[in-house]
Amino acid sequence: MRDSRNPDAAGSRAIKVERLTVAVPSDDIGVHRIATFVHILKHIIAPQQRTLVDLGAGHCKFSVWATKLGFEVTAVDGRTARLPEDLGTIRFVEADVRTYDPRGHGVVALLGLLYHLEVADQESLLRRCCYGAPVIVETQVHVPEMVANDPKDWHKLVERDGYCGVDFPEGNNPMASIGNKTSFWHTEASMELLFERAGYSRMVVIDPIFVSGYGARRFYVLSA
Repeated sequence: MRDSRNPDAAGSRAIKVERLTVAVPSDDIGVHRIATFVHILKHIIAPQQRTLVDLGAGHCKFSVWATKLGFEVTAVDGRTARLPEDLGTIRFVEADVRTYDPRGHGVVALLGLLYHLEVADQESLLRRCCYGAPVIVETQVHVPEMVANDPKDWHKLVERDGYCGVDFPEGNNPMASIGNKTSFWHTEASMELLFERAGYSRMVVIDPIFVSGYGARRFYVLSA
């Protein structure tokens, strides 16, 4: 098995990795996320149909921006606590993203979602999304030098099923996971392995990496 901390350890990669830099107008994390998402929809992907499913939609801000760009959007979340009063043309489905079938949509968005799941659920979700539509992922990644200055017990690297990362303790709030007390945050090399195992043949790593209050975050665009 390939060492997840060294993705080239077993020779050539099975997944093609490309990098692309997206200029963003502000260091504000909210602006960074929206601007990068909009750039990806406008300039990086070319979906066969302009329909998008936003899994783990939460506040639906990404869904709203997708509708502004002419997409027919289905927003899926296990909670309704953060829903805006006016959804406009967005179709909302209250469902567990761990079992929801996204097939049939032209674009799949996994924004701020993967890092709220355990490894098995991450793998299962990514496999269900690997049906030919472009998949946009935005997630926490564990980069030790980019974590908060205040050391936490959960910053300790662990290995699981060939992956490398940290076990993050989930909270009790509308943004936390539903049902699991911890979630797995991959290192960057481990994230690549996760996408490869899920069946993707190509990934675009979006630079720059950016920082939340917990550490590093990054966008990826995946192709089956």
